[in-house]
Amino acid sequence: MRRLRPTDGTPVHRRAARYHLTQCKLGTAAIHQTLAGEMAALYAPLVAGARATEDSDDDAVEAGAKLDAVEIAMENSIRELDGALAQLDRENPALGAQADVFPGGFGSLIDPEGESQLGVLPALRVRVAPFKAVATVAPILAKLDATEVAFKAALEANTVADAAYDTTFAVELAARNAVRLQMESAYGRLRDYYKARPGMAEAFFSKESGSRQGAKKNPANAPASPAPAVPSPN
Repeated sequence: MRRLRPTDGTPVHRRAARYHLTQCKLGTAAIHQTLAGEMAALYAPLVAGARATEDSDDDAVEAGAKLDAVEIAMENSIRELDGALAQLDRENPALGAQADVFPGGFGSLIDPEGESQLGVLPALRVRVAPFKAVATVAPILAKLDATEVAFKAALEANTVADAAYDTTFAVELAARNAVRLQMESAYGRLRDYYKARPGMAEAFFSKESGSRQGAKKNPANAPASPAPAVPSPN
């Protein structure tokens, strides 16, 4: 028997489990049907677990994409604010608005990633407060406020989606482990059943879990062939 390893992926576990399940179903002894039932009860959760993981991974990708989009929108609001203040300075050079609000430029404010991006906003709002009533600045600040709210919501959704993926993947790993344990148990019990010819137990397990080739005839399930005739010495 090719033993499954924890590092084998779910497709390998599924093929090995399905092969074993099918061979046991084809068996005629009570132990074959018992083992088929035991593996069937573990195979279904393995399939369901893999599908749930795929779905939660899709959800996590979607949540990450939405988070990136909102973060870019917030960064663009900061860029717009810098541009509006630059225009304000051109109209009234004595103000020095751009330098007051962005003393080191806006680059350092949009460089942070993820949740740390929110950390730049409190100080920014303090510096821009003297100009918040300016007609060209006020709508940009309103947009910045809206994107901050959306960004916080997207961060939360992303955290929830990541946690959901971790949970479903843990369930999938547990299902893999259950299949591996069942395979080991079934192998030992079949060898005990075929104690006169323990090698017959091998027929109930795929030699190559990753192979899609057709299974060879299972000698444990097949009727015995008659022995070839021995020529007479006379």
